[in-house]
Amino acid sequence: MACLQSLLHGWTDIRLPMRELLSLALDSGCYVVEPQGKVQGLIYRPFMAWISSQFGFGCQLVENVPIQESARAVRPGQALIASVSPEIRDPSTCEPRRGGHLVLIHEVHGRTVRFHNPSGYSHNADSASLPMHVFERFHARRGILVSATP
Repeated sequence: MACLQSLLHGWTDIRLPMRELLSLALDSGCYVVEPQGKVQGLIYRPFMAWISSQFGFGCQLVENVPIQESARAVRPGQALIASVSPEIRDPSTCEPRRGGHLVLIHEVHGRTVRFHNPSGYSHNADSASLPMHVFERFHARRGILVSATP
């Protein structure tokens, strides 16, 4: 939801609190809530349908695609919600997991990926950057390419 909130702030005049976004997402089937109350990870297809109909964003599912290919698809007016390990906030992590956390890639320069990491440290949460080969170690090879217009 933090990635969506960033897109809304960057591309629209819509300002919804996180609690309201989460409630709307739950109503739209974007998450599964276990009987104990734990919320499972984002379910991409319902999320894509919801943000397309609710906010007018274009969406394209990215599956089994290396970051070198998917990040290069990011153009002005587009961003990539990428599945990565939460350990990405410490790039020196050896043998990180892949997936389990989402970041918002907003720019690619040469072989460098710039992204918003909602759980990053204060010095790198809003606009972190990593060489693609480092980012790739954390990347789950899936995500959603989002466009400001369909």
